[in-house]
Amino acid sequence: MPGPIPPITTAEFFQYFQRCIPPTGWSHRIAVANSGGPDSTALLFLLNALLQERAALKFPPEQYKPGSPRATPGVPKEVVSIHVNHSLQDAASIMESVAIQSAERLGIRHSTEKIPWGEPPYPTRKDVDEKVAREARYHRLFRATQEFRTNVIAFGHHADDQVETAIMRMSQGSSSRGLAAMRPVRRWGMGKREQGFFSFGAEGMRSWIVRPFLPVSKDRILATCEANKLDYVNDPTNFQPGLTFRNGVRNILSTKAQDSLVYLTSKGQAKIKIEPYIEQLRAMVPHVHPKEQLRDAVRLYGMRLEEVDARATNILLRARMPSPPSTLLLKSRELAEATDDDVRIGLIRRSLRFVSHGPWGSVWSEASGDRDTLRRIAEVLWPSKPRPPYSELPIDPKTGLPEDPRRTFSAGAGVVGYPVVIKLRDGSIRFRSPEKGEVEGWIFARTPPYSKARASTEAYAIADVTDELLAAHAAGENEYRTLYDHRFELVFDLARKLPHVIRDELERRHTRIVIHPDTRWVLPKVMLEDKGTKERCIGKYLWHLPGWKDTRRRPMKFQSWIDMRFVRSLEAV
Repeated sequence: MPGPIPPITTAEFFQYFQRCIPPTGWSHRIAVANSGGPDSTALLFLLNALLQERAALKFPPEQYKPGSPRATPGVPKEVVSIHVNHSLQDAASIMESVAIQSAERLGIRHSTEKIPWGEPPYPTRKDVDEKVAREARYHRLFRATQEFRTNVIAFGHHADDQVETAIMRMSQGSSSRGLAAMRPVRRWGMGKREQGFFSFGAEGMRSWIVRPFLPVSKDRILATCEANKLDYVNDPTNFQPGLTFRNGVRNILSTKAQDSLVYLTSKGQAKIKIEPYIEQLRAMVPHVHPKEQLRDAVRLYGMRLEEVDARATNILLRARMPSPPSTLLLKSRELAEATDDDVRIGLIRRSLRFVSHGPWGSVWSEASGDRDTLRRIAEVLWPSKPRPPYSELPIDPKTGLPEDPRRTFSAGAGVVGYPVVIKLRDGSIRFRSPEKGEVEGWIFARTPPYSKARASTEAYAIADVTDELLAAHAAGENEYRTLYDHRFELVFDLARKLPHVIRDELERRHTRIVIHPDTRWVLPKVMLEDKGTKERCIGKYLWHLPGWKDTRRRPMKFQSWIDMRFVRSLEAV
């Protein structure tokens, strides 16, 4: 007979929590997405207990780092609770009440967010499905974390959720990367460009989601609630197998149903048999106890992804050379160290996501994860057939050098790959075959905009920010922030007095402040435009690299109130 299921201790939880440290470190405050269910209730309890225990320990003052939100040693200093009420089911008010009470009993600050369906940008209730509800919930959670002045939120997803996610992705033909399911820590990301309430801008690049319970089974979470007499409520929709695909998978895994057909939609138009995927996972770990097989198999996928990410990171560190903002310059010799297909695909996806003008974290910014596209790029970067030596290639009449057999290619995700040679002396590039002291490389850059025609559309990389900037100024805001082309954050300092020329022009209402693409690298350039007849540049992106064209060290006149930053990340998470 198996013994009693042990609850999670604070010491054990601390080990799980430390695996979730964001690359930027813990902020002073951390939020918990508190649904009122057992997972988030146990998470809130253990996190609060851990923080109280650690508060009794004293750290030298020099370990604290300034900044907002502050990075702190060991763990955050405060936990707060956030509940989102969808108001889509009868139990919503009960779940809200339980979430509030669990926070109050622990003396934790709490916020309840209600989704105002039917008010822009939210759709009406009749148009809400599982995906829309989830995205709206994330939007309210993100908003609440900002109001609490924290950039980290913890979710209560656990090991059994990982298994469900892996099986769902297997049924959709996902690669081993997708079968690793959820990461213990990841960047919130920018969201989606086409969904107004699921767009998080540059702030999403500075925010983190952590999941400390991923190594823990559901039964241990329930045992923790029971051992500590924690009140919670089960979401009744989680137990309706016909409502969502995940619910159907969960029902089969929990009940060992004979019929392993799962409906892909709540209306049941399509269905899929998941038993083969369950057996495939079990076959990976035949010597593990059947009760733990699925969790262990998914854990192996997670370990494999960590290994792939680490190897890709090491290669990028060696291969990368300084290049213009928003571009990625890589040496071919170091790229050749990637011999594993998974590492190659990981390198490609991270490179595309870094350079793309699609929202960071969106599937589109990684070529939609399309296998054929990713394999095509891999064949270009790591040719399967040996290339003839330069001595056997025809001479280019323009350069007098052998022709470079490599060709520019469209990589998808709004990214172009250019074959270049890199001058080792100063790191500059040339678009030809190499000479002495030069090595082959590739530079990835944003696809050139379609046209320089005047239009406030992403296709042209032109953005008119006049109305929003003036509204922020009229509201007494100290600054106005905008995300240009999903790559650059522009901050206009409204606390200082506007340059009189700009103020006078704006007050006449004939002038617009418009951001245009600049140089072949599509950098931001701020223009003062008078009904399209007169233009004045008041800001350019400042950067300098020896040997490179189009670099700019000196700011434009009147640029002192404008700050520009490249915000995308090359990190794995």
